[in-house]
Amino acid sequence: MEVTVAANHELDLSGVPRLEEVEFHAVSRKYLRLRLGVWGGAQLLILAAAVAPAVAHVLTEDPEWAMLSQWWWPVGVQSVFALLWFLEEWKGFPRRGYAIRERDITYRTGWLFRTTTTVPFGMIQHSELVQGPVSRLLQIKNLRLFTAGGSGNLRIAGLDEEQAETLRAILETRTRKV
Repeated sequence: MEVTVAANHELDLSGVPRLEEVEFHAVSRKYLRLRLGVWGGAQLLILAAAVAPAVAHVLTEDPEWAMLSQWWWPVGVQSVFALLWFLEEWKGFPRRGYAIRERDITYRTGWLFRTTTTVPFGMIQHSELVQGPVSRLLQIKNLRLFTAGGSGNLRIAGLDEEQAETLRAILETRTRKV
């Protein structure tokens, strides 16, 4: 019996478009307001938790609170993390966007921590539009794409309502063709 070995030729990648050359569609600027609001709320809660022992020490003059009066250490450390988080939100927002190509959808985010996720249309099982109470006030939605196996699920957050509906219709049309 003769065994034949299948050829495994190298692909020519010169004709494949680079993601950097693809036009990405931005998400709504209203989503930046939402993200900065979450950042601000979190910073206020953390600051209150850090300063509370110092305030308790001053108000009660209880020596037990004396060791916790060094509130400026955790506030200083938190300030560094707060600045990095703020920069990630502010400088990373212009990079946040999606691109639809012939066979897939790509979503990218981040400034310091960059993420680019590409999902082929053939892997998409179903989609879902999500809108919480704050998102409803801002008139933005999140589009969630669920993939076969669940390992490549994708969430595109901060889409204008009309933009989300249009994108979902495009994806449903594309996934039916595959």
